[in-house]
Amino acid sequence: MAINSPLWGAELDHLRLDSTAPEKLAAFYRDAFAMTEEPLADGTTLLRSQNRRLIIGADGRAGAASGQPYSAFRFTDGARLEAYKAHLIAQGVNLMPCPTPLFAAGAFAVADPDGRQMTFGLVDVANNSDAMDHGDSADHPPGRLQHVVVATADLTAMMAFYENTLGFVPTDHVLRDDEDGGETLTAVFYRSTPEHHSFAMFLSDKARPDHHAYEASCWNDIRDWADHMAALEIKLWWGPGRHGPGNNLFFMVEDPDGYKVEISAELESMADTDPIRHWPHTERSLNLWGPGWMRA
Repeated sequence: MAINSPLWGAELDHLRLDSTAPEKLAAFYRDAFAMTEEPLADGTTLLRSQNRRLIIGADGRAGAASGQPYSAFRFTDGARLEAYKAHLIAQGVNLMPCPTPLFAAGAFAVADPDGRQMTFGLVDVANNSDAMDHGDSADHPPGRLQHVVVATADLTAMMAFYENTLGFVPTDHVLRDDEDGGETLTAVFYRSTPEHHSFAMFLSDKARPDHHAYEASCWNDIRDWADHMAALEIKLWWGPGRHGPGNNLFFMVEDPDGYKVEISAELESMADTDPIRHWPHTERSLNLWGPGWMRA
């Protein structure tokens, strides 16, 4: 039985990060993730290479931490985008203007319960004709922008919005045993294609960005990306390891604002009929090979 979700087939195209030091942040991503850098008309900076795009903007708030104001998911054609828009309008969702310059006319955004925008549209071929064609050089393995993860203090409201309103399909739940014998849900992984997750959320003390990930093709790519980071004297923050949910190989680094970025490989694919799986809130679930990053 095929999955019946109006969002099905949408893929993460790009996201925006805001910083009080945007030039420094852009230079980091340019070098660490082998992307070209170019200014956009709205004052932001576009970083891109084959199958990965990132926008860096300025956050003028004094002492502000890095922000991730929106994630942009692309549809394959206009008919699917219009059908999705109609689905949201029928639910009474407030559609907002598209915040990204990388999508064509007809794109729009919605705000989740934490105030973060999710943007949906089509790639603007006229203005970004080579946006998906920047090839990785022979010195760098592939790294497709694959998923984005957030943290929230209100997992219940966020789950209702992302599942019931937006149509993300739950793949895995992570549950913590409570002292009273009950359980607390601490993480949910969602898919919008057969890949294990394109979006996920973790329970935390407040709403904040968590990380985003670039998908390589194999273990040797993980090695080569790690060697690239070492050549730039960028230390691995976590890993290498293997996640339980997703079963993917990974490592993470920190950008200059402390935001986490993942290189991943061999993320599992799910069958349409696969039920939600449950994992215990333990280090082993988050990293089968060693220490885990325990958010809550």
